[in-house]
Amino acid sequence: MKRLKKDKRAELVQQLIIHLVLIGLIFGMFFLATVGRTNSRIVKQQVLEKQIALLIDAAEPGISIDVPTVNRNGVIGNVVLSGGKVFVTVNGLSSTNGYPYFSKYDVDVIFREGEGDSAIDDKFVIGVVG
Repeated sequence: MKRLKKDKRAELVQQLIIHLVLIGLIFGMFFLATVGRTNSRIVKQQVLEKQIALLIDAAEPGISIDVPTVNRNGVIGNVVLSGGKVFVTVNGLSSTNGYPYFSKYDVDVIFREGEGDSAIDDKFVIGVVG
């Protein structure tokens, strides 16, 4: 009788350990899938487009917005304003959708090179003109 109880307990412990390992594996897979998605170039591109569009929305005439070519979201290759949308090229990936901005003022983009040989000082200047 005692042996039967010990066998049942051992079986329960084994099942519990197996379930915990499986749950851990599932959470690990979800975590890795999420991390891979948030670090992708497309997400970084969309974040930059949205940030620039929101800055344009809030800008008054005479304000210029400096967007460095090298930042935490990657290397910006180009910023284009077309059809009321912001298109940003990040790490060589061209934008297809863009992000809409709403401004009653004229907005233009100028590329300015830095003074040194390094691309760190290069930037795009977005100007809002009344």
